[in-house]
Amino acid sequence: MLDKTLAIDKVELDNLEKTVCIDDLLQPVVHLRCPKYKVSLFVREKIHDELMDFLGGKGINPKFVPGDINYRCDKLSAIAAVIYQNRYRDELYRKEQNNPVITAMKFMDKGRNDRIYCREIAFEEGKQVIICEIHSGKKNQENRKKEKNIIKKVAGYEFKIQS
Repeated sequence: MLDKTLAIDKVELDNLEKTVCIDDLLQPVVHLRCPKYKVSLFVREKIHDELMDFLGGKGINPKFVPGDINYRCDKLSAIAAVIYQNRYRDELYRKEQNNPVITAMKFMDKGRNDRIYCREIAFEEGKQVIICEIHSGKKNQENRKKEKNIIKKVAGYEFKIQS
């Protein structure tokens, strides 16, 4: 009986999404964190490289160089400043109406309407914001079927809280 329980626990742990903390990328704004409420920014390990390409402007930046994230890093820093202060600003970062634990970072720069969908996991001392999915080229203001499916997918991810 005990062996079966251990096997189930191992399977559940194997299905948990792994994350990477990206606070070190955001040094210019990390100091804006609330001292009494710890907020950290993570990315799903599986999309870390995709996020770096997104920040570098892959597909839209004519001078794209792999590994160079400066193309959109200022925008991410502005969004992170809002997140670190445990706030929401509709034009940068907001909760999704379809699911209150899902948030969207808005990259409406460079004539685009791109989104990064995140999952917020709150705990007693603060919260972790985990970048889960990147959606480039959103075509409309309202969430259509494609965006609703992404939000549903993000809500289904399970993570192990890192301290």
